[in-house]
Amino acid sequence: MNAIIRTLLLLPVVCSQYAQAQDIPETRWEYTLGAMYETENVEGQAEDMDGLYEPSVYFNAAYGPWSINLAMYQEGPVNYSAMSRGTWFNRPEFNLRYQFIDNPDYTLGFTGGIRNYGYHFKNADGSPAGTANTLRYKIQPDWRAKLHGNLTFEGWLAWYRFINDLEQTGYSDSRVETETGFTYQFNDTVSLQVHYYLERGYNASDSHKQGEFNTNEARIFLPVSLGSTTLTPYTRLTIDRWSNWDWQEDGADSEDHDYNRLGLLVAHDFNNGLAMTLEYACEWQTHREGDTHDIFHYAGIGVSYAF
Repeated sequence: MNAIIRTLLLLPVVCSQYAQAQDIPETRWEYTLGAMYETENVEGQAEDMDGLYEPSVYFNAAYGPWSINLAMYQEGPVNYSAMSRGTWFNRPEFNLRYQFIDNPDYTLGFTGGIRNYGYHFKNADGSPAGTANTLRYKIQPDWRAKLHGNLTFEGWLAWYRFINDLEQTGYSDSRVETETGFTYQFNDTVSLQVHYYLERGYNASDSHKQGEFNTNEARIFLPVSLGSTTLTPYTRLTIDRWSNWDWQEDGADSEDHDYNRLGLLVAHDFNNGLAMTLEYACEWQTHREGDTHDIFHYAGIGVSYAF
């Protein structure tokens, strides 16, 4: 027994010496710390006050084929002049990913994760109106395949399961989300990405319709790499979109929408581990039932440090 214990204790040392003798690259931990501030606002809509306040922080750690992601996100409408806000939620999240295949021609990974939506409800006068917590479990494969020359096919597919306090938070109990498509690299500077995006919320029970929705979009990106800076103009075009968020009237008819977005993402790498992003987007929204139109604005700034 003592010999076995000694062998197990010495095994990492022996493996390290073997790797050095064979010139095998030593695997080490790689970390990234990041923070973002995002805001969303619909012109002329009082419900979101001065817009949604969306701060977040995250931590990534990778070791060989394994990677861990921890994130904390918060969202809720805010009134900056009165220093008050409406109903808001915290969203802590944990993800664990394993990279099964990783080479220049093919990649394949798999992620499992858990997220909590911790709601803090407010009445119209700003007084507390209770809390609710909904858990979301996730499984998600992702892939990339080089098809021919400069053409690649990439994407991911996620399945979510929601449990706990669904009547209070208004979510359906299941959801599927995916984004997949093609990238063509024209040269070292310019590439074109054409993707299809789907997000579908549904209930396992056919008798419930609360929180169900469907979003189908074409997403087109045109990354332009200029040394340490990458400019990515993009658009999102609605193919089909409807929602049924009125969970208090379960089974109500869904509402059709048409959202089209135009945006620009600017990313800069300072080449010392520090990186920064700036993003702005404008979206034209049409709600077909009432034949109403809204203009939506999104802005975000992010900073990260890799070490």
